[in-house]
Amino acid sequence: MKIFLKVFIVLFLFSAVSGVFAEGDPSRPFGNKEYRIDWKLKSDYEKAKKEFAFKTSSSPVDFYIDLQLGVGSTSPNITTRSGAGTYTEKAKLGYTFGGLVYLNVFDYFRFTTGLTFDGKSFGIQKPAMTTGLTDADSTAVVDNYVAANYINIPLFVDLGGMVSEKVGLWFTGGPYLGFLISKPENTYQNFGYKYFDLGLSANLTANYVFMYPLSVIFGTSFKYGGLNNLMSTDKVEKITTTNFTFFSGLRFAL
Repeated sequence: MKIFLKVFIVLFLFSAVSGVFAEGDPSRPFGNKEYRIDWKLKSDYEKAKKEFAFKTSSSPVDFYIDLQLGVGSTSPNITTRSGAGTYTEKAKLGYTFGGLVYLNVFDYFRFTTGLTFDGKSFGIQKPAMTTGLTDADSTAVVDNYVAANYINIPLFVDLGGMVSEKVGLWFTGGPYLGFLISKPENTYQNFGYKYFDLGLSANLTANYVFMYPLSVIFGTSFKYGGLNNLMSTDKVEKITTTNFTFFSGLRFAL
C-alpha cells in the first residue's frame, strides 16, 4: 500500500512539473498561455475585420445568402385569336420562398443567383358571347382558376451596398429561368402554363444588421413572365404574366 502511495505521489509531482514547464514551451503551443491569448486576439481581430468590411462594403470579395418568404399577386395578360371573344382576367395570390446568393468580387463582378419557388396562379372568366358555341354555352359566365407552381433560377446583376453601419439597400435585376413543377390535372379549355417560363425581374431589398453576421431583410419584386409565350391554343394566341411580390427573411454574411 505504501509503495502504491509513493508511486502515485511521484507521478502527480511529475505531471505538475511538466505542466509548469509546458506553459513556456514553444514546442507545445496549446499548453502555452501566451499562445492561447495571442490566438484569441487574432480570432477576435479577424471577426471584427469581417464585420467592418461588411458594414462599409470594403471587402474585396462579398458573399451573402438571403432566405426569403413572401406573398405575391399574379395577373395574366391574355391575347385571344380573332373571333374567340375576350377573356376577363383576374389576379390571384400565391406564396414565394427560396434562397439567393450575392457575390461581389472587387466591384467588377456583381452577380446574384439561387432558387426560388413561385406560386403563379390566376383567374379567368370565359367570354359571355362566343361564336360557334351552343346557346347554353354562349350565355354562361363561369369563373375559372388556373394554378401553377414554378421553380425559378434568377440570373441577376446587383447594385447597392451598406448605406450606414446597420442599413443596406440593394437592387437586383435581370432574366430568370422558370420550370413548371405542378399544375392541376383538369384545366379549363386546356388553359395551363408551358413547362418553361423565360421572364424578367427587378427587385429592391433593404437589410438591417441586428447581430453580425445576421441581417433581417425586407423587399419587393416585379416579374414579367412569358417572354417565350406561356400558352398558345385555338382560342388564345398569347399569355404573359405580371407578378408583384413582397417578402421578408434573413441574410447571412460569409
